Amino acid sequence: MNKMLVETPEGEPIIRMSRSFDAPRTLVWRAWTRPEHVVRWWGSRAMGATKVVKLDVRPGGEWRFEQTTPDGTVFAFIGRYIEVDEPEKLVNTFALEGMFEDKTVIETHRFEERDGKTHYSGVTRFDSIEDRDGMVASGMEAGAQDSMNQLEELLRELISA
Repeated sequence: MNKMLVETPEGEPIIRMSRSFDAPRTLVWRAWTRPEHVVRWWGSRAMGATKVVKLDVRPGGEWRFEQTTPDGTVFAFIGRYIEVDEPEKLVNTFALEGMFEDKTVIETHRFEERDGKTHYSGVTRFDSIEDRDGMVASGMEAGAQDSMNQLEELLRELISA
């Protein structure tokens, strides 16, 4: 399985992520923007099932994904879309309800198709390096890697269907 590259550049309040998928960009875009697909790949398996409460993929549209852990704790991830350029680019805010809500966390997701593969790159920009480092310390990298592994599994399934 392909591994995601995660970088935290020194002196910059950002996290960069990149990964390639053996799937056409239009299919990756659909998996990224349709609730029936998002529930199958978004979030760490250890956190439990993902429920898509809201997914309005348009500028100004909101998103809300909830994960319920095995002990019943619900974590709600929320945001708003700033830019939508199908199938190339999504820009959205990101927060965990009760955390980061008073911060400005902006995610930029790019999807580039080359040689029949989709090359994903993401940049998450934080208010400060301390905020970025707090996100990294929360286990974000392992969760993001698990999400991308699940996305790869889903894409393989969708291609062979």
